[in-house]
Amino acid sequence: MNCDQRADCFDEEATTIVDRRTYTTSSTDADGNTTQTTHYELTWRRANGSRQAHDVSWSFYDKAREGDPARLRLWRDEVVGVEMMGREAWFLPGSGRTLAAWMFLALFGLGVLLWGLLFGWWDGFFMLAFRAFCWMFMGILPIAFGAGISAFGLDSGSELAVLAGVTLLFSGIAGWMLFSTFKERW
Repeated sequence: MNCDQRADCFDEEATTIVDRRTYTTSSTDADGNTTQTTHYELTWRRANGSRQAHDVSWSFYDKAREGDPARLRLWRDEVVGVEMMGREAWFLPGSGRTLAAWMFLALFGLGVLLWGLLFGWWDGFFMLAFRAFCWMFMGILPIAFGAGISAFGLDSGSELAVLAGVTLLFSGIAGWMLFSTFKERW
């Protein structure tokens, strides 16, 4: 049933911030370099009494205090946004993450199909893995961008320009790396 026929697809819920915390995660790359990332988490109490936590941006976290009132934005009872003191934080719903995963899988399948139809030669496992990495990296930002647009609509202004520029830059670099491996064959 689509949301035009159901009243429970989009909703709001009054809530209160009950906790805020920061935590750090570490990741180590292949060279042994460790990167630490600080996460900013807010916890609120839902109308049914349950507590729910979510990572938010530093600027949103900085304005929040325990006991502050907030409004949750719900889609099919899933929290997709929180609004507080004129600020908003939005979260990709589960259906958006599922859409992105299927789009990524379709991109992989398209890459395998194109490789088989157009190029069909074997020049070693390393080159296969390198080309697959470049192909998938070329698509990851446009897919994430597309999933965000499908969930929240297209923003305008400087945020759109920066996001489009970063997407084009990194996808272009991955595309250049991919197609530069073919110049010896063409």
